[in-house]
Amino acid sequence: MARSAPPSREAYGLALALTGSVGLGSAIGISRIAYFEGANGLSIALPRAWLLVLLLLVFCEATGRRLTLPPRVWLHCLGAGALMAYLFYGNIAAAQFIPAGVAALLFFIYPPLPTLIAAALDRRAPSAANLAAALIAFAGLGLMLGVEFDALDPRGLALGLAAGVVCAFQVTWVARALYRQDPVVTMAHMAIVAACALTGAALLSDGPPMPSGGAGWTAMLAAAALQACSIPLLYVALPIIGPERSGVMNNVQPVATILAAYLLLGETLRTEQFLGAAMILGGILLMQRAARSERLARETAARDHMANER
Repeated sequence: MARSAPPSREAYGLALALTGSVGLGSAIGISRIAYFEGANGLSIALPRAWLLVLLLLVFCEATGRRLTLPPRVWLHCLGAGALMAYLFYGNIAAAQFIPAGVAALLFFIYPPLPTLIAAALDRRAPSAANLAAALIAFAGLGLMLGVEFDALDPRGLALGLAAGVVCAFQVTWVARALYRQDPVVTMAHMAIVAACALTGAALLSDGPPMPSGGAGWTAMLAAAALQACSIPLLYVALPIIGPERSGVMNNVQPVATILAAYLLLGETLRTEQFLGAAMILGGILLMQRAARSERLARETAARDHMANER
C-alpha cells in the first residue's frame, strides 16, 4: 500500500506518523510540569482516555465505520481494553517519580517483547537476528538503569517497566485475536473499556488530584490532549506508509520525550544513559529490519512456489 502511494500522499503519511510520535513522546515530558503542581498519572490518563474515545467515535462516524462487533470479538476487546487502561496510566504516571526520558525508555522495552512472546506461544525459537536485537535492547536498558539505579524511585521504575510489558502482551493479544477486524473500530471499543476502568479507579480514589496553578493545568490538559490526538494520527498514517515505516517513525517517541524534558525542565541523561538509550533504539531498529527481511523472504518463497506450480 505504501509503495503505490504517490510522493505527495506518502509525504503526508510520514508527516502524520512523525507528528503523532512527537505528540506521544512530548506529552510525557510536559506531564512533569503538572506533577510538580500536584497532579498525578490518573489526572492525565482519565481525560486522555475519554478524549480518545470521543475522537475515535467521531472518526468512525466520519468514515462510515460500523461500531457493532460480534460478542466473541467484543470479549477480546474487553480484555485488551482492560490492559489498555493500565497502559494509559502507567506509561505517563512513571514520569511522576523518575526523569521523563528514563520513563519513556523504560516503556520502550515493549517493541522487542511481542516477537519473543509470539515465539513462546508458537513453541519455536526466535530467529538469531531477533534474539540478538532483543539482547542489545535489554542490555541497553540495563546500562541505562545501572548508572543511577539507587537514585531512581522504585515506583517510577515499576510503573514504566510494567507499562512496557503490558503493552507487549496487549499488542500480541490484539494481533492474534483481532487481526481480521477493523483496527479503528476495535481500538474504539478498547478505549471505551479503558476509559470506564480509569473512571472506576478515579471514583474509588475519590478523584484524581488537580494541579494547584495555571501552569500545571495547562500542562495536564496539553499532555492529555497530545496523547489522545496523536493515536488517531498514527492510525491514519498506517495504511499510507505501511507498518514498517510506521514502526520506525514510532521510535521518535522517546527522543521527543528527552528533548521536551530538556527544553522545559532542563533534564538531561548522563553519557552512559545516552549510550544505553542508543542501544535500546538500535536493538529495536535491528528487530524491525529483521522482520522486514523475514517478510520479504516469505513473499519471495510464495511467489516462487506459485511460479513452480504453473
